[in-house]
Amino acid sequence: MTIKGLIVGAGHFADIQLEAWAEVQGARIVGVLSRTREDAQPLADKYGLEAFGDWEHALDALSPDFIDICTPPPSHLHYTRLAADRGLPILCQKPLAPSLQEAEELVAYCEERSVPLMVNENWRWQAWYREIKTMMDAGMLGEVYSAYMAMRPGDGWGEQPYSVQPYFREMKQFLIYETGIHYLDTYRYLFGEIESLYCQLRTINPVIQGEDLAMVHLNFTSGATGLYDANRVTYMEQVRSPVYGWMTLEGTSGKLRLEEDGAIYFTPRDGQERRHEYHIPAKGWKGGCTIATQQHFVDVLRDGGVFETNGRDYMASVRAVYACYESAAKQQVVVLNRKIDYKIKE
Repeated sequence: MTIKGLIVGAGHFADIQLEAWAEVQGARIVGVLSRTREDAQPLADKYGLEAFGDWEHALDALSPDFIDICTPPPSHLHYTRLAADRGLPILCQKPLAPSLQEAEELVAYCEERSVPLMVNENWRWQAWYREIKTMMDAGMLGEVYSAYMAMRPGDGWGEQPYSVQPYFREMKQFLIYETGIHYLDTYRYLFGEIESLYCQLRTINPVIQGEDLAMVHLNFTSGATGLYDANRVTYMEQVRSPVYGWMTLEGTSGKLRLEEDGAIYFTPRDGQERRHEYHIPAKGWKGGCTIATQQHFVDVLRDGGVFETNGRDYMASVRAVYACYESAAKQQVVVLNRKIDYKIKE
């Protein structure tokens, strides 16, 4: 049986998600809802869907089985409440909410009503990270004690940075809140829970309001350490490469490097470096991650189980974001197993 969904939002990433939905097995999107029907119409026409500008009208007309929320973060709690009140499973984009308190409220609202909630955190579903996890689980690296992730999309310099998503320029907290959470969550996927972190932030391009450089040192409960080295202003020959940068891992049995194009190179201890061959899907954004994420959502709804990025689990990644800002503000290490003392600026 194929289940039906309504996507809420008609912006840049809604287009990417709708492209992915066309490849997902067992589900299809039947309508697009935006602030006005006119706003929703271009995307609806592109994918052969119905366009709506009113929530109740859309639900009454379509009787969807789930809701895909792909709007800016300030509206996520609003649409989550509406969907949860109807008992509809929710796939919600990140960032989850504009504040830690509101994110907690959003998750609790669904839990209290026993409504399935999955955060659409697709980064960990990129083919290269799934393959690296498989290699780690197979013991190819032994005990991983050091990891380094560099983020260099190269799209944040000049008078008109972030041309694809210009609203980035106005965000008071930007790099960690909007993009860094991808990497913090992927670190958790690969290495387990973050025990403590130390973060330094800077704004390099003066035309934006938030930070565009971050250096985050991470300690994991497993004993591993990680470094998230990110900025969006360094010149890159390829803007927004598939990986957005590169990664290295070091372990007791070998080491690994991930290149900008998704190529993985592995060196066993006492051996020579060789390219590790694996399949990178041709379809879907960034190594097929949108298709894989949305397929996981549908599979769990159909077969049962637990979403990888269910609301409660994902709050650990959300708290890490606010811990980064607290650490940068206080210039000190922040332990994650405590109340985070930071609020996003208004």
